[in-house]
Amino acid sequence: MAIRITGLNSGLDTESIISALVSAYSYKTQKYTKAQTKLSWTQDLWKSLNTKIYSLYSSLDNLRYSSCYNLKTTSVSDTTKATVTASSSAVNGTQTLNVIQTAQAGYLTGGQLDSGVTSSTTLAELGYTGGDGELVLTQGDGTTTSITVSQGTTISSLISSLKDAGVNASYDETNRRIYISSTATGADNDFTLTAGNLDGASALSKLGLNVESEGTAATYATYTQYYDEDGDAISQNVIDAISAYNAAKSDYETRSAQNSNMSAAYSYATAYSAMMDALKSSGLSEDDQSKLQTLLSMTSTERANSLMDADGNVYTQTSTDEDGNAIYSYTDENGDEQLIQRVITYTDASGSTYTASDSGFVDEDGNVYTSTGETDEDGNTIYSYTQEDGTEVTASITSSTSYYAVTASEEETGYYSYTDDDGITYTPNDDGTYGGSDGNLYKLSDDGSTMTQVEWVTDEAGEQTLAEVEDGRTANTASSEVITKTVYTQTSSLSNVTTASEALTALEEDENFTLSEDDISTLTSNISTVNSYVSTEDTVLDDTDEYSIASIVAAVEAAYANGDVTTYTSTLAEAITENKTAMAEDEETMDTHSVLADIAAMEDGDEKNAAIASFVEQVQAAQAIVDAADYSTDAVKIDGQDAIIKLNGVTYTGSTNAFTINGLTITAQAETGDGDENAVTITTQTDTQGIYDKIKDFLTQYNELINEITSLYNADSARGYEPLTDDEKDAMSDTEIEKWEEKIKDALLSGDSTLYGVMSSLTSTMSSGIEINGKTYYLSSFGISTLGYLNAAENEQYAYHIDGDSDDSSTASNTDKLLSMITSDPDTVISYFQELTNNLHDALYSKMKSTSLSSAFTVYNDKEMASEYSDYTETINKWQEKLEAKEDYYYSKFSAMETALAKLNSQSSSLSSLLGG
Repeated sequence: MAIRITGLNSGLDTESIISALVSAYSYKTQKYTKAQTKLSWTQDLWKSLNTKIYSLYSSLDNLRYSSCYNLKTTSVSDTTKATVTASSSAVNGTQTLNVIQTAQAGYLTGGQLDSGVTSSTTLAELGYTGGDGELVLTQGDGTTTSITVSQGTTISSLISSLKDAGVNASYDETNRRIYISSTATGADNDFTLTAGNLDGASALSKLGLNVESEGTAATYATYTQYYDEDGDAISQNVIDAISAYNAAKSDYETRSAQNSNMSAAYSYATAYSAMMDALKSSGLSEDDQSKLQTLLSMTSTERANSLMDADGNVYTQTSTDEDGNAIYSYTDENGDEQLIQRVITYTDASGSTYTASDSGFVDEDGNVYTSTGETDEDGNTIYSYTQEDGTEVTASITSSTSYYAVTASEEETGYYSYTDDDGITYTPNDDGTYGGSDGNLYKLSDDGSTMTQVEWVTDEAGEQTLAEVEDGRTANTASSEVITKTVYTQTSSLSNVTTASEALTALEEDENFTLSEDDISTLTSNISTVNSYVSTEDTVLDDTDEYSIASIVAAVEAAYANGDVTTYTSTLAEAITENKTAMAEDEETMDTHSVLADIAAMEDGDEKNAAIASFVEQVQAAQAIVDAADYSTDAVKIDGQDAIIKLNGVTYTGSTNAFTINGLTITAQAETGDGDENAVTITTQTDTQGIYDKIKDFLTQYNELINEITSLYNADSARGYEPLTDDEKDAMSDTEIEKWEEKIKDALLSGDSTLYGVMSSLTSTMSSGIEINGKTYYLSSFGISTLGYLNAAENEQYAYHIDGDSDDSSTASNTDKLLSMITSDPDTVISYFQELTNNLHDALYSKMKSTSLSSAFTVYNDKEMASEYSDYTETINKWQEKLEAKEDYYYSKFSAMETALAKLNSQSSSLSSLLGG
């Protein structure tokens, strides 16, 4: 660097002059320095923002999984008594549980048999001297199986018979006992093994299986309850019991049917009232209201294929006539069939008529017109055909529909169908052959007496002829019947008929019609409910019953007319309750006499009398067995039993130890005893507030980020503001410098395309719908929404607010829908936010992928900026070098000038002194 001498001799402000001379170089240096400073600030801003974006991205990784929300936690105070798991539908809180008894299978341990008894030992060897003994295995569901044994029956064969009857059975030769158990736990799966006669009782005793138990006694009691020493009295007791059983059964079925009708009547009455209210408010006349009700009860397909006349009668297509015209029918209130013929006529502008065909239309001369794909000025399709000379003939063919009242009559066709002795029918074909109902082709003999199986064959000339099938079937025609056809005769032209679809459109376009699309949808639903109830067939009740469908419909209609439907339906609850009480008594009677159910179902007659006589013998045998009981003293029968628990004081019974109750799966392990002092507690928690807080924290983090992004993107331009040089800073106060630089820093990302891409990705993902179980949900579905441009604070239009959030003054007064939905339907809420956060996670990941311009997990071009910063450093250095070189150049020149002036001044001073100055 050159020695820089200021203007001591010249008096010039050398620095200012040189500064001015090198200002172009200085400007370049400052320009790139300021640009680099702005880039550095931009990098710092992006780094800070990227940290926040990555923080949100990281938190989303947890929110994507259900485990993050901890749906339910359940504990039981004593796991030796019960274990409990909870589903998402389990209620929160502490519940009390008593295990009254655990479920067990029925188990019979037979008495010990004599030494040396093996599975091949016979009953005779056990000391049985009777004849055919009857053993009866009765299972908990009432199923009975009789097993006949004799002196030759071995233990092994008995075991097999018991297994076939549906229980587990085995013989332990070591302990010399027979073991029998039910295949499943529970009272309904229990069994009893009793004797059907005295020999059977003797056989059970010899086998060690004649055990005394409550189940055995109850089984005998089902028969002995009818016993009386007088045999005639037993018969009468049985007959009376059958009568009581049938009366109870009939009464039960009647009351059950009544209750079914009454229970359904509530929704019917509500739908009927709403339907009538809607029809009355439709703005239509009563006749048109009736038509509307009829039309809305039909499907769109039914309306398209049906006709409606001016009276609202609906005609459905039943057939076509010989010319292919559709025939519609309607049966009036007298049971008479009314018919309408639909005739579609195709004409062109000249009045020529055409017939529709598969390929287009056929004129009266047989020319086939096909569509040209063009239309005339009225929008009618143009059809054409080409004459032999190549001339194309075109026509705009239009259709018109006419309706006619017709009568139907049967006319003979001159053809006959035949039937043979085997019942096969033969129907004539147009080619003189007959099609058999067996799928074969036949030819009728000239005298009409024989059908011979034939087939079409092709001869050498290529012509087809009929030939008899070798070894084909022949049959004699046993009978013949003339074939008739239905002929329809027009009686009058009808002008007041339209399709049902057109009739509905006409009603909806009526100038007085007031119902909206939503109203029509609701009305259609109510009409469907009404029609469904009214069309329900009473299979038990006749129309005269007070609670038959017909009676209830009439009662509801009358109540609506009087304006007191609610009064009527309120009476049904009491009737239902009375029926349930009576039905419980009926069930008790039927249960008492259930052993007679099969006999009770028989028609009166010899078969029934024989069955009663046989049952009387069973009663007598059962009593004899009880009287002569020879029980095996060391045999034990453990009756199968249901598990019984009390949850919150309510008793539940099940055949297994597992209960599913209101979202809890409870497995009973051991008895606790009854009463609060013995109860264990079940504590179930759904951390609704925790789920709410997680969602709120997520939204808070999102809002802070999106607000900052929005603020940065929408910041006012800092046009005209550049980073300050040291000299510029010297001229300003610290506060002025701070404000100046803040102005620039705030605007660094204003309108930035990269920032916009991030912002757009975030906002579009948050506003998108998510389908859960066939229904689309948005954040607004959960009471979460933005305030919008008009209501939101500046740059906070994309921020989400939770209704009812006490920390949010904007929405604190709104109903807290989110917490309510977490409480009532946590699965939907969690599924939604899992999917939302997963989508947001994916969206951010796509923005944070590594590229040639950016590093991994970075949303901005950090690599590009770092490279640009280095380029600025290099450029600044170059311009700084140029500046210093130019300054040195000018300083050397001014230095030389100052040196020259110094010499000149020195010489002048010497000369002055010589001259006496």
